[in-house]
Amino acid sequence: MRAGLFLSLCVLVLAACSAGEKSGAPEPTGPEPTAAPSADETPASASPVRVFVARKILTMDPLLPEATAVAVVDGRIEAVGSLATLTRALVTRPHDVDRSFENKVLMPGLIEPHLHPYIAGVLLPMEFITPHDWDLLDRQVEGVRGREAYLARLAEVESGLPEDEWLWTWGYHQYFHGALARADLDAISSTRPIIVWHRSFHEIYANSAALAAMQVDAEQAAAHPQVDLETGHFFETGLLLAVAPLLPRLMDPERYVGGLRLARRLLHAAGITSIMDGAFGTLDLEKELQLLQAAGWDSEETPFRTVLLADGRALGDQLGHERAMATIAALPARSTHRLRFPEKAVKLFADGAFYSQLMQMRDGYTDGHHGEWIMTPEALETAARPYWRDGWQINVHVNGDAGVDVVLDILERLQGEHPREDHRFALHHFGYSTVDQADRIRKLGAIVSANPYYLWALGDKYSEVGLGPERAAYIVRAGSLVERGIPLSFHSDFTMAPARPLLLAWVAVTRRTADGNVLGEEEKISVDAALRAVTIDAAHLMRMEDRIGSIEPGKIADFTVLDEDPTAVPVERLKDVGIWGTVFEGVPHRVSR
Repeated sequence: MRAGLFLSLCVLVLAACSAGEKSGAPEPTGPEPTAAPSADETPASASPVRVFVARKILTMDPLLPEATAVAVVDGRIEAVGSLATLTRALVTRPHDVDRSFENKVLMPGLIEPHLHPYIAGVLLPMEFITPHDWDLLDRQVEGVRGREAYLARLAEVESGLPEDEWLWTWGYHQYFHGALARADLDAISSTRPIIVWHRSFHEIYANSAALAAMQVDAEQAAAHPQVDLETGHFFETGLLLAVAPLLPRLMDPERYVGGLRLARRLLHAAGITSIMDGAFGTLDLEKELQLLQAAGWDSEETPFRTVLLADGRALGDQLGHERAMATIAALPARSTHRLRFPEKAVKLFADGAFYSQLMQMRDGYTDGHHGEWIMTPEALETAARPYWRDGWQINVHVNGDAGVDVVLDILERLQGEHPREDHRFALHHFGYSTVDQADRIRKLGAIVSANPYYLWALGDKYSEVGLGPERAAYIVRAGSLVERGIPLSFHSDFTMAPARPLLLAWVAVTRRTADGNVLGEEEKISVDAALRAVTIDAAHLMRMEDRIGSIEPGKIADFTVLDEDPTAVPVERLKDVGIWGTVFEGVPHRVSR
């Protein structure tokens, strides 16, 4: 008998005499996890036992919600309970009691299940001129609003640049900063190339010097419905025409790797131990992987793992969907310890960006503009069908209620043609939906990963323009999903929100906006549900709930170390709970700013 199993049995017996403390590794349930490292097969008796003691441990395990000690061997959790129970069970085994966290609170390592490292690599080296403040560790950004203030800040940045340097900036939003066109940028500089990246990441504006340097095919651009050369505006699929000539500059290792390294610090500072890239290979699969490795994301210095979910749309456009599927199917063989490709999982797209207000809405927009498709409904269904029939998990970017209708209609047809259990068809972002759609999601067995920060950043402004107050109040209907038992996770889609899971949880609990208003109060969720959305339910989305997401025997020893108990502080302070650092695979890593 392995010593680890013996320890579990000992704790189980002791727990029966100690007010129901729990141990013993459960049998795995659900689909086979695909993206976490395998357990070391070395007998546990050959390895030291480390017992972490804490003021409180929030386990996210309903059978033992709280504990005060956790035993770890070879990066895995052996037992959970009280120090007294664990030390009695360990009486015949060498063990170390680590009291470093006896005044701290442990919870499962926080999970960010939809984030794009390539966006961090592209954007973090840029000048941020945004409607809201940002803490980027290496700099503090003060928000700017109003057209005059925005253009003044842009001109100030331009004046401070070396003569031969491009001006790259991110964060512009027309509803906060006013209209923008090529002529405005030419007025700032007619010789320096200027690229303004929209807050949504789905759009850019370029001045004449940038367009000349990019050598965009004017005939091709004129024929594209999502390009306006007159204003220098490229959006949604039109953005691809602009990105292609910009790619060598955007992915220049000197700037891009620096962005990735800063992102690595930001993720650790937020207490994150697992992330999923929501669309790997959007720019250049091989180069993205190469630069992640160059930035140290696969090194022992990085205290989190990254699951690389492939962008089936981008690869489908490049290779055709049949070859794209074969290419993605071969990726898991290239997994390393910290950079993992999931088995049979793909990302596809429906409607446009929520920050751009280009999502497809049932009742349109109050100002008369219309939404856009990234993949038309026909193209999305054609791409999804072979993945569905082969048993893949399909993840779909979708934002508006008309987009959700289309995605659920496709799922319903696929399920009718080829019924599947536990398919975990996932709707990502989920900006605006209706209660009847929550009922359909439950009936069809789908799950949701939402970005609650949309409400905080956009609820007030979208009440004024585009959606109106009735719809804007119900941006991200988390409560309707939780009420129906639909698995719900939260993500930042960084930089669409700061990569701070506790901030996302706070927004969902309070439904408070940037201007201090509370919108759609009946869609609030409990603190427990919000914490589940950034731990065990996020692991469920990633098909890793048997390995991460809760503090239970047999799982990987990933913990977030907090200064306070997030379930005990006033809900208004949930986002401000201090983070000491993390324990990743049994090894503590303190945050340093």
